[in-house]
Amino acid sequence: MAGDQRTPLRNPGFSRRDFLRASGVATAGALVLAACGSSDDTTTTAAAAVATTAPTEETAMPMATRGPVTVGYNNPNRLLRSPLFIGQSLGYFEEVGIVIEEVNDADDPLPPTIAGSFDLALFDSDVLFDAEDKSTAAGEPIGLRMLNINLGGQPLIMGSNPEFPDGESLRGARVGGAREGTTNEGLAKFMLQEMGLDWETDVEFTNLTGGSNDWVQAMLTGQVDATIMFTRHIPVVEGEGGNTLFNDTLDAPQGGFGMLTSKVEEDPSFPAAWAHAYIKAQRFVKDPANAEEVGRILNEDHGIDLPEAFAIVYEADAGILTQDLGFDPDAMQSWLEFLAPFGNVRADIPWRDYMNLDGLWVAQDALGLTMNPNETITEGEELIANF
Repeated sequence: MAGDQRTPLRNPGFSRRDFLRASGVATAGALVLAACGSSDDTTTTAAAAVATTAPTEETAMPMATRGPVTVGYNNPNRLLRSPLFIGQSLGYFEEVGIVIEEVNDADDPLPPTIAGSFDLALFDSDVLFDAEDKSTAAGEPIGLRMLNINLGGQPLIMGSNPEFPDGESLRGARVGGAREGTTNEGLAKFMLQEMGLDWETDVEFTNLTGGSNDWVQAMLTGQVDATIMFTRHIPVVEGEGGNTLFNDTLDAPQGGFGMLTSKVEEDPSFPAAWAHAYIKAQRFVKDPANAEEVGRILNEDHGIDLPEAFAIVYEADAGILTQDLGFDPDAMQSWLEFLAPFGNVRADIPWRDYMNLDGLWVAQDALGLTMNPNETITEGEELIANF
């Protein structure tokens, strides 16, 4: 966000164990969402089939009425983007009246979304909440709302060039920390901390431009010695003799689709229609049995070149996708508390005020799925077992 002044992390001392413990901080009580609760394990790779119960008059398939839409999707991962294309080829979007005119991969989806160039866009949860929170505090709310969560897991991966075999060897090295002010920058600092390094004094922490493919390329060409990266990069880096220094995944509702309230008002049925089509497409992608067909559709129908690593990391990447675009409110609370010391959001941000789940619930109901989030809040001990 332009002009965004973020507080740098200074030894927050927030470990993964702390993250797990914080997952249980929310207790039963009323939520601004009106109805919140636990979700299925969103990071499992096994996909449950979409319910086949025929919609009743009360749960009829939602239909959009707006014209062709432009979608912002600022994640280059082909598998994570694939529901957009699978949904088109298998007719899931068409059956609810949606035509995707363009999928735009702008690095920062906020300006084009505010300007109306994007009808909806993928946002990091903290980025959307922080932008709306700051604009609301300034008395000029953007009116941006998170409609659902399609990315329910956060990989924590750091790779290095061959001469850096472990965390200790990074002392004095140049470490790529993604783009300044982003979630990935905070995660890079967190991983260094977990490896016993102070990002301010023990390494030469370097912000990088572009996307994750650019960060890995910067490392392989010697511009930095190590960098934050993602699952699909592991075979590439290790194939060049490099190392994977850190590899973990957090069950975190890290991203979903956001839309301006003014856009929703133009077609109130659109969020439900979108969620209906996307849930079906996402579940198709999550099923490992469909991996070959997903690859074929991406390549033959949409001209998307797939690297060899696509098949190797398919199940790991598919595990990040949620089953029903829902999430656990306790996990969201924990995720934002985890990010707050990095300056991504302010402490106690009222993130529930910046969500609109009405369309998601309509879509889940029409598909015969349980409302998620629902009215029951997960107890902390139960949530910790999900990690």
